[in-house]
Amino acid sequence: MGMPRSEKDPERVLVFGDDMRIFLAVARSLGRAGKEVHAVPFNWQAPALKSRYVHTVHRVPRFSDNPEAWRDSVLKILRNESFSLILSNCDDRSILAFDRYREDFSEYRVAIPNQAGMQYLFDKQSTRDLCRRLGIDTVPGARLENHDDAQSLIARYGLPLVVKPRRSYWPDKSDRWGKVYIAEHEDELAGILANLGDRTRYLVERYFEGVGVGLSVLAQNGHIQQAFQHRRLREGWGGSSSYRVSEAVDPGLREACEKICKHTELTGVCMFEFRWNDSSKAWVLLETNARFWGSMPLPLSLGVDFPRYLFDMMVNGRVHPPAQYAAGIRSRNIVLDGFNLVASLRRSTFGAWLGELASYLAQPVGWLTGRERSDSLVGDDLRPAVSEWAVLLKTIGQKLTRGHARPMARRQGERVA
Repeated sequence: MGMPRSEKDPERVLVFGDDMRIFLAVARSLGRAGKEVHAVPFNWQAPALKSRYVHTVHRVPRFSDNPEAWRDSVLKILRNESFSLILSNCDDRSILAFDRYREDFSEYRVAIPNQAGMQYLFDKQSTRDLCRRLGIDTVPGARLENHDDAQSLIARYGLPLVVKPRRSYWPDKSDRWGKVYIAEHEDELAGILANLGDRTRYLVERYFEGVGVGLSVLAQNGHIQQAFQHRRLREGWGGSSSYRVSEAVDPGLREACEKICKHTELTGVCMFEFRWNDSSKAWVLLETNARFWGSMPLPLSLGVDFPRYLFDMMVNGRVHPPAQYAAGIRSRNIVLDGFNLVASLRRSTFGAWLGELASYLAQPVGWLTGRERSDSLVGDDLRPAVSEWAVLLKTIGQKLTRGHARPMARRQGERVA
């Protein structure tokens, strides 16, 4: 387990990742619990690394560039340090890397799903097949075939129509994130199909009218120990949520999660993504992610501390009693929600959109009343949010400068590279 650790030393955790939602939430949780957090990031300039709770940052070769060099470098870190737990489950890319070299890391305590979890919870086609066996509702769909065209797919599933990768990342393409497409017109669908690579890596599904609902769990040997549910209030078109609200766990959704957890004998965390129709009360399971999730700052702010609970369960053998939490509390990622708000203008009436804009600008009021939380801006750890905003303003400034330079160059007859 690495170098021996004195009883006076804090417990150390090695966390793989660097994003402002999942990684930062995990680092803050464990740092506040008195753990010494070490990070292995993908982006060494990531704003989340500015957190006061990140003690040390380790640089390793990128797995996508040289898998064996990545493995050897990580093993060297583990031999030189004493870590109570290695958290690979902040990012699919790290999970895939540790799964590939599972035997090489067998002497270390790594938070990673078992083989059944890897089989069923990271491939959406396998998840669909398992749901069919367990009697869990999913949306009509199938694996995309080479002979499928826009007309035949629309005849089968209608519009809008969802085209999504079976995996967020593939072991042989761990540097490329799989994008989800929602086609509203035949021409749009035809263009999407024409630009896809290997079609066998994609699914096509009927669009299910409703709202996104996430049920997050911590399980031990297939039994759910903690559960938290939220509803998406705003999300990108085919993307992740940026604004959500806590709500009570629905018994039917929890039963579906329990079936999958028991079948896979899951030990660890998992996010189950559902779509719920308020009018009919019908729902479908869209996908599963056996890792920490982007909306985790909300349960953490309400006292449902999944990273600490996972640490205590895996390291100390302690299982916490089910945490109770308040429903109706909102949280948002300020930057991502701003982008999603602007993008939603084309799908909303202008009056409704202005109301959403007013709500967005009134966030400080929500913070003061306690009805809303910020994912990144927290009183005890301000530097990541400040750093993120600085990067955002710099990016906006560069785009505006380039946008101004091109018309000027054209007017002056200059060539712009």
